[in-house]
Parts: sequence; structure tokens; C-alpha cells
Amino acid sequence: MQQTDELTETVEGVDTEIPSSADDDGGSGRLGGRFSAKALLVSLVAVAVGVGVGGMIPIIGSIGSLAGVFAATFILGALAGESRYLETGLAGGVVIGVKFALSLLTSVALPIGVDFFQQYGLAFGGLGVVIGAGLALVGHYFGRDLRDGLTREI
Repeated sequence: MQQTDELTETVEGVDTEIPSSADDDGGSGRLGGRFSAKALLVSLVAVAVGVGVGGMIPIIGSIGSLAGVFAATFILGALAGESRYLETGLAGGVVIGVKFALSLLTSVALPIGVDFFQQYGLAFGGLGVVIGAGLALVGHYFGRDLRDGLTREI
């Protein structure tokens, strides 16, 4: 059995080359170039800034920080040339997960907060990861949709 580097198919007279997964030079690692550390860093910074700015709203600080995740990823989606759902979802999940877990430590009665953190911190942080990733993905989706609507020819 002979292994080929590239497979070639003919579809309606058009030659299409499909690179082999073993010789994939276009990407890095298993994700094939779909993950960008630079985009993740930009997303982390944008989401952190969005959470900080949204959290500064006096009466609705907690809800404002969640709205900040949506707003930051919406702006990223509207400005970015490529869709980066993986990076924005990961950034939103990490930032809100850490925020939820650390919010248990800012309780008035610190010994009770530490005990609660030891018992439920991981579950509470996991809830934050799910909420943050969900908000980030929805915000990025709507930002990409706005960009598509503004740049499409009528």
C-alpha cells in the first residue's frame, strides 16, 4: 500500500487538492491553524477591560460586568477580519470563571467565604466559565453578523 502526500480529486472539471493530515504545513498542531495565541491574548484583554468597565456601573455592577463581556466580544466580532469563536469563547470563560471564583473570597466574613470557597469554589467557577463562554460566543456571533451585514453588497 503506497501512501501519497496529496490526494487529487476532479469535480466537474476542476482539480481540487486536499493536503494530507500528516504533511499539513498550513497549520500548527492538531487544530490546523485554527487557533491563534495572539487572538486569544487580544480577546482576554478585551474581555477583561469589558468586565472592568461594566463592573464600574454603580447599581448593577455584577450584571454590568456580564454585559461588558458581551459588549467587548461584540466589538471584537465587528472589527475582526476573521471569526475567532474559539479564542473569544475561551477568553470569556476564563475571565468570568476566575471572577466568579474570586468573588467568593470578597465576602464580608472572610472565614465563611474561605470555607464556602473550599466547598463550592470549583462549581461556582465552572458556572462562571459556562456563562462567560456563552456570552462571549453570542457577542462575537452578533458582531460578526453586523460586520457581514455592513460589508455585503446589496
